[in-house]
Amino acid sequence: MDNKIKLLVTQEKFDEYFSIDDWFHFGEMTNAELYNIMLKFVVDENEQPVSVEDARKMFKTVKKGEWLDYVTAFMKAVSEAFVNPTSGG
Repeated sequence: MDNKIKLLVTQEKFDEYFSIDDWFHFGEMTNAELYNIMLKFVVDENEQPVSVEDARKMFKTVKKGEWLDYVTAFMKAVSEAFVNPTSGG
């Protein structure tokens, strides 16, 4: 990924933007659905949320071949947001 767009996922933000239906069907989302939700988790270099409009502008510079890298990064961020920190190594 040349354009390091940063995605920050917390449990609180996840719960704010994901419905029960989204959560149960997370792995079945279309690329468009996933993209529209990912836009809400983009942060700037200071880890401050950016607007969906600004996030969309940032993604306009991303090549299609990099999409899977962003999906993977988002899935990893979601997973890490729900890991119990006391069970870490």
